Amino acid sequence: MNFSVIIPAYNEGDNIKATIIEVVTLMEKITYINEVQIIVIDDHSTDNTYEIVSQMHYPFITCLRLSRRSGSHVAIRAGLVEAVGDAVLCVSADGQDDPIVLKEMIEKWRRGAKTVWALRKDRENESWYYRKASNIFYFLVNFLNGDKGNVIDQSRADFFLIDRVVVNAINSCVEVNFHLFGILGWLGFAQDTVEYNRRDRRYGKSKWSFRKKVFMAKEWITAFTGMPLKLMTFIGFCFASSGFLYAVYIIIFYFTENPAPGWSSIMVAIFVIGGVQMIMLGIIGEYLWRNLEEVRKRPLYFIEKKTKTQNNNTT
Repeated sequence: MNFSVIIPAYNEGDNIKATIIEVVTLMEKITYINEVQIIVIDDHSTDNTYEIVSQMHYPFITCLRLSRRSGSHVAIRAGLVEAVGDAVLCVSADGQDDPIVLKEMIEKWRRGAKTVWALRKDRENESWYYRKASNIFYFLVNFLNGDKGNVIDQSRADFFLIDRVVVNAINSCVEVNFHLFGILGWLGFAQDTVEYNRRDRRYGKSKWSFRKKVFMAKEWITAFTGMPLKLMTFIGFCFASSGFLYAVYIIIFYFTENPAPGWSSIMVAIFVIGGVQMIMLGIIGEYLWRNLEEVRKRPLYFIEKKTKTQNNNTT
């Protein structure tokens, strides 16, 4: 088989070399891998990530440097365009993804799985409220997408191996607003999993901040479901009905000469209804902005420079 590895990297100069060597060492032990291609996507790092990769003496390694920081999912998409393997492994550069399960993943791919997820065995090193928030989010995503029977627990998913047919399918999706994990679930090809123990970073701190997680969650929801827009209609109907009933309540009290509710209740109603309306406008704005981005048809990324690959020699 021909095998490709995609490694997105941002300021991973301290980690990238060890990660590449570890992956290459594991692939050397898999006898049926004939040709190897390793693609490192430098997401416009401010350190020496690109220089370190370009100086490694592996003829089958290519490093692409993007002209601006675009995020790991865009970096992986850039790598998928370059990948030529029968199967493609996408793994992080920081050393937390343990490729020791690579042989098991390939075996499941050879048995017919088109996407093989590597799921961490536990998340005990994370706070309980973050774990719960993550579980709730993925449950809501599956529910909103109508995929209630999804057996893959993507809250534990970190890296994955995909078949050439999945690579081609992803490359055919040209939309700008794109969530890689979401598209892998949406494509519907046969999926399987392996489990592994997630390691600590070798050096440095994670760039996956809470703000980025919230942003990615928003991108996922708006990219794959119109349920928020449909929910707005339901909420609007509920508030309109409540307002009508409240108006009837005031009229009845007026004719029975009882005092109508005062300033406080009116202000509370105004603030609540006004707040809901602003949220609804914000949701509409999110979808309108995404439509504008799609209409522009701007490329997702530009390659600033690229190392030359001599050939795809075997390991």
